[in-house]
Amino acid sequence: MENKKPKILNRFWRLTHLYRIINKEWLPQTFVLNESQKLIYRLEKQYKRIIILKARQLWMTTYKLIDKLDTVLFYKNKTEIITAHTREKQQELFQRVKYAYEALPAKIKLSNWKIRSKPKTTYDNVNELYFKETNSRIKVALDSRSWTPTSIHNTELAFRKDARAMMTGTLPSLPKNATMTIETTANGIGNYFHELRYKYYWKKNLSELDFKCVFIPRYTDQDYKLDLEDGEELVIPEKLKHIMLLDITAEQAKWYLKQYELLGREVFQEYPSSPEEAFLTTGDTVRDLTLIKSLEVPEYIQDSKYRALRIYWKPQNCIMGIDLAEGWANGDFSSISVRDYSGNLLAFYYDHAPHDYLAEVTDYLVEMWFTGIIWPEANAWGIAYINKAKEYWRANSIYTRKQLDTKTNKITKKFWWYTSTQSRELMTREYEEAIRTGQISQVDERLKWEMFGFVYSERKKMEAIEGMHDDAIMSDCICWQMRKEMKIIFQ
Repeated sequence: MENKKPKILNRFWRLTHLYRIINKEWLPQTFVLNESQKLIYRLEKQYKRIIILKARQLWMTTYKLIDKLDTVLFYKNKTEIITAHTREKQQELFQRVKYAYEALPAKIKLSNWKIRSKPKTTYDNVNELYFKETNSRIKVALDSRSWTPTSIHNTELAFRKDARAMMTGTLPSLPKNATMTIETTANGIGNYFHELRYKYYWKKNLSELDFKCVFIPRYTDQDYKLDLEDGEELVIPEKLKHIMLLDITAEQAKWYLKQYELLGREVFQEYPSSPEEAFLTTGDTVRDLTLIKSLEVPEYIQDSKYRALRIYWKPQNCIMGIDLAEGWANGDFSSISVRDYSGNLLAFYYDHAPHDYLAEVTDYLVEMWFTGIIWPEANAWGIAYINKAKEYWRANSIYTRKQLDTKTNKITKKFWWYTSTQSRELMTREYEEAIRTGQISQVDERLKWEMFGFVYSERKKMEAIEGMHDDAIMSDCICWQMRKEMKIIFQ
């Protein structure tokens, strides 16, 4: 009879049968992977670096503690590090590791009747366990300096004030074959974590050292539900209508409504249903969340020459709205929105780009036969863009407007679209109406992302939350505004 491989040599079996933890009710129980943890377990076989944005209390940190403890107990020459965001959390996480180790049986009888003894700690201090038998160690620390880890797990990175300095010191020194996971709930917009996730979220083809972005919503946890009373019907506020688009039960919806009563807008951050919602903690979005979520992001082809350019439809007569970054090197984006006269999305460009480069991209689009009227916004960079665009023979496609020169009393031509406080307010409101009435239903993914951070401020102005941008929105607003102006041009 063929000898079967002992179950204890099966990693997945160990992670679902061998270890003990303290649960939410402060009672000991056997650790078993939940659905969210199983997802990460599978992804870790494909990607070396993962960013996990999640809802609260999905036990992701607990999974990584058990995972790393298992690694140092059963594999040789491993240095597994978990970084906590505070010293108090560091102590708590290490106590969880130590409990799981101490709760292991001293001896295990294998299926072949052999006995396996639990490895003994050779070194055990306030934040580290070292096992001479495997020459492996697990350490819970505030950072990974002075170590050469085989794997790092960072918890609650969004809440670390020194996140940038810590990661800047860690990433370059991380061995190529080492793995890293970052797991956190959101903590608003404009911090290092938001910036890091934003950087990799848009990347289509990830290299070996890039981060795979994963979002785990609150409704993956089946504990987040409340039973309905007999005949009870849920009354969902207008601001929460978007939850009806989710694949959730009425019991899960009731639980979410209860959390909204308790936490208000903070529920978006603590128990998000989407990545965009996770970062939405201040201001009321200009567009209804349900409406934003329903906007279609069509399939596209990423241009081989200009990687930030996405082609959604075949070249044809069109309108181009252009928003040029002012001080682009400091974080602003330049954006080109290309739509046909019916409002269908044809192409979209979005990247950090100076005026001369953007003029080159525009000419490239026209060369591909996206022909029509080009409307750049008037600002300091817009003037520089116009001057550069004049070097191309297709510059006659740029919109011009007639203006009376009060000094000479003659009509002169002026390039560009001028955005004043009044015209900006008008075109954003008309653009919002176009989306609300279904005239615009297709958007670029980067434009959709900006919509989640485009809010009514305390001054009742429509603007981007600090840390986000509205460049894609402005280029699309200009593009839509052109349709009205085009009637005047062709009369």
